[in-house]
Amino acid sequence: MNFTLSALFRGFVIGFVGLSFVACGAKKVEKINIVIPQPPEEPRLFYIDRYYGSSSFTDSSTLDLLIGEDKGSTSGNLFKPYGVAGSDGVMYVSDTAVGNVFAFDLKNKRVTHIGDRAEGRLNTPAGVTLDSKNNVYVSDAKQKKVYGYSPDGSLIFALGKKGEFIRPAGLAIDKKLNRIYVVDVKAHSVKAYSLDGKSLFKFGKRGTGDGEFNFPTNVAVSPINGNIVVVDTQHFRVQIFDKDGKFIRKFGQIGDQPGTFARPKGVAIDSEGHIYVADAAFNLVQIFNESGNLLLYFGGHGRSPGLFWQMAGMYIDDSDKVYIVDNMGNAVQVYQYVSKKWKKANPKKYKELKTLKKEKVKKSGLKKDKKLNPSDSDILEQTPGKGELEKDLHNF
Repeated sequence: MNFTLSALFRGFVIGFVGLSFVACGAKKVEKINIVIPQPPEEPRLFYIDRYYGSSSFTDSSTLDLLIGEDKGSTSGNLFKPYGVAGSDGVMYVSDTAVGNVFAFDLKNKRVTHIGDRAEGRLNTPAGVTLDSKNNVYVSDAKQKKVYGYSPDGSLIFALGKKGEFIRPAGLAIDKKLNRIYVVDVKAHSVKAYSLDGKSLFKFGKRGTGDGEFNFPTNVAVSPINGNIVVVDTQHFRVQIFDKDGKFIRKFGQIGDQPGTFARPKGVAIDSEGHIYVADAAFNLVQIFNESGNLLLYFGGHGRSPGLFWQMAGMYIDDSDKVYIVDNMGNAVQVYQYVSKKWKKANPKKYKELKTLKKEKVKKSGLKKDKKLNPSDSDILEQTPGKGELEKDLHNF
């Protein structure tokens, strides 16, 4: 990409309208408004909340909230979350340490579990995805299987004959074609199945060429054209294929500049085709168009809202909510992409975002020549400047 750092770094772009906590032992009161980018620029995303488990809906001490400790447990709270998916007010999060999937009912404020029954019991759940009926599909890395559950947790689907998978991880479903794609990390390939369990095809092998992988991890399907987007983690790139596994293009390389990767993990695609890639080393989400041009990035290392500690899986639902797993933060952070359809459905909220005052925005003091740094403790959020990406950014 032929653009300079000075063009990329145009200032800190995040709004804190309020943050308050009540006394120790009382229920958490956390009023935070994070808007990306800062006023007066057009808002692209805003922060909704973060969730730890049962404690998200019950009392927590001020000390725990401030220092971010004692969140994980083997019962009610996330300990080592990895995959995430969400729809209709329910968010599903796999936990590789606890050994099942947390089902967050965000409307009724309660947490239940999937994969904890005798039939379809999980061991090391990783990838999570949903079909059009909100059935939940989960890969189990240790059992070398993929399970499907109804919303009430009943087992309805299973893949994984002996030798079929080596280490299944990322999952994605094409809801139009009723296909599920399974990333097999150690087989360096992606395998496609119908939702009745029939093997359709696979693509990829270990190598450096187009369509070849080196420990791929996660996958997403474009809701626009059905293209399959795969994070080729140890090649530090993203590869795009058509719905039948034919290579289209790739983007990314190892580096510490915007648009490069150090440890790419989660991937998701919004309703307008933008590709979101979470980097576990930089603790950043970078957003690209389908051609691989960088449009925006945000995040940074830390425990506060808007910061992350080793990102993992990511998911965008049909309403353009963006779910990001904060692995070492024992939580999932949720954002809203301000898409055209969201603006149309939420004109009042959109107006509030547009009228947010700049003087209420806290800046990080980020230097213009700063590289992507895994140790950053400030929230980074930048957009490319004028030049070859101006049209893409205008339409983003």
